[in-house]
Amino acid sequence: MFSDIQFISFLNYTIRAVLLITAGIILVNLISETGVMSKFKIISVPLCRISGLSEEAVLSILSMVINPTAGKSMLAEYHRAGKVGKEEIVPSLIIGTFPAVFGESIFRAQFPTAVVILGPVLGGIYTFFNLFSTFIQVIGALIYTNLVLRRKRSVPEKEYEKVEAAEKLKRPDMKSLKKAVEKSKKPLKKIIPITIITMIVFWLLGVAGVLNWLSVIFDPILNLIGLPGEASAALLAQFMHFSAGYTVVGSMVDTGMLDFGQALVTLILGSMILITMIYLKYSVPLYIGMFGKDGIRVAVIAYSASMAAKVICIAIVMAIFF
Repeated sequence: MFSDIQFISFLNYTIRAVLLITAGIILVNLISETGVMSKFKIISVPLCRISGLSEEAVLSILSMVINPTAGKSMLAEYHRAGKVGKEEIVPSLIIGTFPAVFGESIFRAQFPTAVVILGPVLGGIYTFFNLFSTFIQVIGALIYTNLVLRRKRSVPEKEYEKVEAAEKLKRPDMKSLKKAVEKSKKPLKKIIPITIITMIVFWLLGVAGVLNWLSVIFDPILNLIGLPGEASAALLAQFMHFSAGYTVVGSMVDTGMLDFGQALVTLILGSMILITMIYLKYSVPLYIGMFGKDGIRVAVIAYSASMAAKVICIAIVMAIFF
């Protein structure tokens, strides 16, 4: 059986996700009604030139800086409108992870918590590797967009340098907002029910304990990279909260059970578990709701990119400290 706390946490997340998805889709249509897109030319044109992505994809990435879920919903709406190609979805989502992780790590919770619990050196270096792993993903996505995507789209380089005459702006008012809401009703009627149903299914799997079996996957990895069996306690603690994992690792360092390098590897492995749980509980349902049948493919590729970047970080740490 699930506890009241589990249910309230699930309910709060679902409500927040629905509100942010709704806001993101309405915002796309409001931008279309008011012509605000032309004001982003000074930022979007150079970013389009660097990335090879469309202006709408770049605008969605910029929106992820403010809120990842709202930015992703904008990307999905532009895709449905035919303004963002299918092949642009994954690289846009991967590039958008950096500002999301940067905000979470530096300005919100993880960095302050890591420094307090793990100490400034271990906490600071671990936070750096968190950011570095997303940077690796961004570089990989940019390489893909420039070597593969730009060629597929066959977009002349001059197009990215062209700055069209700014559209005449319409001041946002109730009339334009009503039009934006009206245009948003059709996609929202499809997206919201699918998102909620999928979230409920994955949440029930979590309550049943199915998702917790994933911890078994990481046991062979511990043996392979030479971590002591006690490190599994820190990995399991990540299922509760990232701060719980920090606490267990911090105590193991203090008692000499883990040295500095082992602690870093354990923390990065713990973040891999945390990312896995986030994808299964939240990201997969959201992507299915936003991108339909392509949602699972999008989630698998994005998740694989994240795991690959973490593996590279672990290899770097082992090369330096082991």
